[in-house]
Amino acid sequence: MFAELLKHPRALAFSVLLHAVIIGLMVFNLKFVDKPKNIPAGQVAKTVKAEVVDQQQLEDREKQKRLEEKRIKEAEKKKLEAKKLEQKKKQEAEQKRKAEAKKKAELKQKKEAEEKRKADEKLKAEQKRKADEKRKADEKLKAEQKRKADEKRKADEKLKAEQKRKAEEKRKAEEKRKAEEKRIAEEKRKAEEKRIAEEKRKAEEKRIAEEKRKAEEAEKRRLAEEQQRKEAELRAKLQAEENQRRLNSLREAYKLAILQKVKRNWIRPAEGEKIPDCWIRVTQGPGGIILDVTFGACKGSTGAYRSSIENAVYKAEPLPKPGDPSLFERELNFNFKPE
Repeated sequence: MFAELLKHPRALAFSVLLHAVIIGLMVFNLKFVDKPKNIPAGQVAKTVKAEVVDQQQLEDREKQKRLEEKRIKEAEKKKLEAKKLEQKKKQEAEQKRKAEAKKKAELKQKKEAEEKRKADEKLKAEQKRKADEKRKADEKLKAEQKRKADEKRKADEKLKAEQKRKAEEKRKAEEKRKAEEKRIAEEKRKAEEKRIAEEKRKAEEKRIAEEKRKAEEAEKRRLAEEQQRKEAELRAKLQAEENQRRLNSLREAYKLAILQKVKRNWIRPAEGEKIPDCWIRVTQGPGGIILDVTFGACKGSTGAYRSSIENAVYKAEPLPKPGDPSLFERELNFNFKPE
């Protein structure tokens, strides 16, 4: 019944309003009722009559409401049936359209297939004609090439014979020229060897002197470089020690800043809780975002105490940044010691 009333919000609102008015009137009447009075018989009759009229009006309104609900249901039913009929007609029209489109597509495909077959037959005939023409042209070309090759072979043989005769004459003249050149070269070689031997002796003396000079300079350079290297190593060592002291100081300050921020966010558990030292392992991401918090040694601690520490760690997000980016540690381990 309630579900049916929800389908008709106006009727439901009217019903609720009517009942609210009746209940309000009843409460209002009860509030101002005094001790019973002697009411004339005529006055009682009028009151009863008024109540009967009100009840009749309520029954008429309820009957009218039921008729209105029935009319609305019938209208909705007719509307739904009309909608279903319209959908059915649309589906039938769509099916008919698809069938006609399919038929047209099949006819078009069949026509295109026939046209393609005729075009293929025409293309094959044209290809066969061109192939025959090409074969005949190739045969004619091969015969012409063979004739020219024979002519070229005979001309090459004649040319080779002439070249061989000229080459023989050239060889003999070349042998005679080389013999004369060899004699001249031998005399020149002996003179050159004598000159080279003298230059070599002088060059050796010069080389020995140069090597001695270079060795002395190299020794001086080595001693100077050794001195510079030692000085550079000393400076590097001092700089490294200074950098290490600086990094150690920054690392301690980094860990202290994290621990202090956690402690500032820590709220002591209820009275009576044990407050032992706890080792905490914090996994952080870039920018000090906390990814995970786990506990190491935490002897004598309670769940509430560990939860208070974990909450303090997450409240400290983002964690302080180190003074030097190289000191950033993804895994942090520190001992939480409450003051």
